[in-house]
Amino acid sequence: MKVGDDNRMISDILKKENVQILDGVSSWQEAIYVSTKNLVEKGYVTKNYPKKIIELTQKYGAYYVLGPDVALVHARPEDGVIHKQLAITLLRKPVKFEGKEDTVRLIIALAAEDSQSHLKVLKQIAEILSDSRKLQSIIKADDADNLYEKFVNAS
Repeated sequence: MKVGDDNRMISDILKKENVQILDGVSSWQEAIYVSTKNLVEKGYVTKNYPKKIIELTQKYGAYYVLGPDVALVHARPEDGVIHKQLAITLLRKPVKFEGKEDTVRLIIALAAEDSQSHLKVLKQIAEILSDSRKLQSIIKADDADNLYEKFVNAS
């Protein structure tokens, strides 16, 4: 598979309407809700999905904080996923997740229908996020359209 094919995979499961930039949030719980809000409203996940992510966080910790600036929030498909989709929220003011030293500005919400179909997309996301120049460029996006374009075209 060529890199371009991976790009199409991201753009296939990341709709521009699910990308947003916010000034900040008051808590990590609010970060979960705002990052999944469009997924709930557009019918990709049920209202239970963000609640389950919060419940899992309280039980296991913020397992989805990947490092400085980045969280990949998700729960299991049976926790409320209806259709596969990504949502991206960029916070101008970072949020701290309980039990983590790193603060987070980029929240990627993943709704996966099963344990396999999203793996190519996750690989592409990992490649983007492991390149500090690409990550910094994404974090400096000036509006949601620019954020979408930078993320989809990062490779």
